[in-house]
Amino acid sequence: MKFLKKAAGLLAGVMLLISAAACGEDKTVGNLSDVKLEDNDIYAEINIMDYGTITAKLFEKAAPESVKRFVEFAELGYYNGTTIHRIIDNYMIQGGSLNGDGSDGEIPPNQYVPIETSNAAYNFYGALCFAASKNGSYAQFYIVDNHTPQDIDAVITKLTEQLADETITSRMLDKDKQYYQEYLDKLKAIPPEAKEKYASAGGLYELDGQNTVFGQVIDGFSVLKAVSAVEVVSGNPIDDKVGTPSKPIEPITIESIKIIRIEPEVTEETTTTKKPKNTKATKDVVNAETLPTLETSSETVPEAVESEPAAEDTTTPADTTTTAAETEPPAAAEGGAEQTTTRETNEIEALQGLDDEIIEIDEG
Repeated sequence: MKFLKKAAGLLAGVMLLISAAACGEDKTVGNLSDVKLEDNDIYAEINIMDYGTITAKLFEKAAPESVKRFVEFAELGYYNGTTIHRIIDNYMIQGGSLNGDGSDGEIPPNQYVPIETSNAAYNFYGALCFAASKNGSYAQFYIVDNHTPQDIDAVITKLTEQLADETITSRMLDKDKQYYQEYLDKLKAIPPEAKEKYASAGGLYELDGQNTVFGQVIDGFSVLKAVSAVEVVSGNPIDDKVGTPSKPIEPITIESIKIIRIEPEVTEETTTTKKPKNTKATKDVVNAETLPTLETSSETVPEAVESEPAAEDTTTPADTTTTAAETEPPAAAEGGAEQTTTRETNEIEALQGLDDEIIEIDEG
């Protein structure tokens, strides 16, 4: 059936989205808005042997359990020496399989973390996500590599027309009609901001709600592009079923994954003293050892906080933009301005001291 074939690609994953009206989540906790590094943010440096480093900010608020798992496994060295075993150009790259073939061995059900969905985190180009099995997520992750603009409203229009066409629906089972109608309703519920970003940045909107988006690439898009361009052959069962080659001919090894948290710089205060009020001029010097009385002492100076500069590999690549087909990896947060308060003649300085296939894993 022609309709079913077209719908199959859209129904690779049924999205579990909540309507835009109910979306009260902070957009800055995910990748709906521009992704920038701020104080207390955590990010990962995914070092791929012979290719370079992909840097991704992790979304602790949008996907706390998934970030916790990824950080723990990275710091334990779990990913060291594993491979990027699945690559589909202009779709995704997937890695972190313990056996290097999409399987992780015998994993007790209680070792999986649940899929975490958020109205602030989507499968945009460069999204860092956990691959999912029927039990949830364990260790394997994928990075979205589809930077083709996605016109979701056009898909909504087409599906609406097809569901209204009796020559199509008359040959469908009631359960199929309901299935497609629910999918259409979920497409309509995608917030306008997400539709706009998919239209500019690209991504895999059909996977939203089916896998956890827990980070966003902010640097290393050229590395992602180079890895995605390698020659692949058959060898991954999930893709062999549909005739899509996805196994790299040459192994692509994850050398390490380094986790870094941006700690705010600790500032120090100095106090410029003055003469006590209502006293005659004196030659005595008022200093740290001869502080004025409480009623004449200077005000507390608010601390001046300056964000720690991000590493060079978190700067924005020149060949990507957030308003074009590719997502622009945002620059690191700028340092805060120095703050100063005065009282009478005092001067106080505050010293500044991430197609139709479902992303999943084989269980073995």
